[in-house]
Amino acid sequence: MTLSQYAQTPIIDRDQFDMLIATGEDEAVAMLNELLELYTGEAEPKLKELHSAAALGDRQRCNRIAHALAGASANLGGLRLASLCRAYENSVQSQSVEQLKTGAVHIEETYHITVVEMRAEVAKIS
Repeated sequence: MTLSQYAQTPIIDRDQFDMLIATGEDEAVAMLNELLELYTGEAEPKLKELHSAAALGDRQRCNRIAHALAGASANLGGLRLASLCRAYENSVQSQSVEQLKTGAVHIEETYHITVVEMRAEVAKIS
C-alpha cells in the first residue's frame, strides 16, 4: 500500500472507538482521556526510539517498535496508524536505511494526526 492509499484509510476505527465509549458508560470521557494520556506517554518515547533504530539500520528494533505501536494504536481505534505500522513492520527487512528513516517519519506524522483526531472525538462527547 502506498502512502496515498494510507491517506484514504480512516484515521479512526469508529467501531473500536464507539466500543471504548460504550465500555466507559458515564465515565467515557474520563476513561478515554486517561487512555489517551497512557497511549501518548508510551508512544512518544517509542517514536524517538524508532527514529534512532531506523537511523542505525536496526531492523529488529524497528520491527519490535512498529509492532508495539500498531497494537496500541489499534486498541485505541487508530486505524490508519495501526495499518501503517503493520506495513512498516512487514517490510522492515527489505528496506534501506533511508527507507526505514522515511517510514519512521511517516509513522510519527500519522501518530500526531491520530492523536489530534482522537482528542477531537473525545471533545465531541464531553
